[in-house]
Amino acid sequence: MKISVFSLTILIIVGILLPTAFAADYKDWVAQGYRWSSVSGLHAYRNKDDAKNERSRRENKSVSEEVRYAYYLRPGKIVFVVATDAADGLSQIRMGGISSDLWTPTKYLSTRPVRNAVGKIETPETAGIMLPTASATPGLNSGGR
Repeated sequence: MKISVFSLTILIIVGILLPTAFAADYKDWVAQGYRWSSVSGLHAYRNKDDAKNERSRRENKSVSEEVRYAYYLRPGKIVFVVATDAADGLSQIRMGGISSDLWTPTKYLSTRPVRNAVGKIETPETAGIMLPTASATPGLNSGGR
């Protein structure tokens, strides 16, 4: 099978430029506050204290016996970081499909894309994360005539 020089040149250009374009997108998403989960299990909590105490749980009790609300993180799940508590090593995150913000150890979040179970990299467009929007201040435009 003969490959023309033109076809080979196109393949090389696409092979070099395409990954660079994706890397730029990932860097932009990270700069906006997006991260990818690198763990699997009950590691996201509604209560900050539950997330703080994750490390000190007894081996003989399950998370569901000790914590009222815990959510699964799975590798490759994209989340939006709302706040970070560096002193406790925790991040407050927003996930698609969950109505309240959750807390998780920051070490479980990656700034590099992680492939999910089917081998794809989740993007903000496909994640369904509801971002905070600027809300209107009541009374500003309510005419005082």
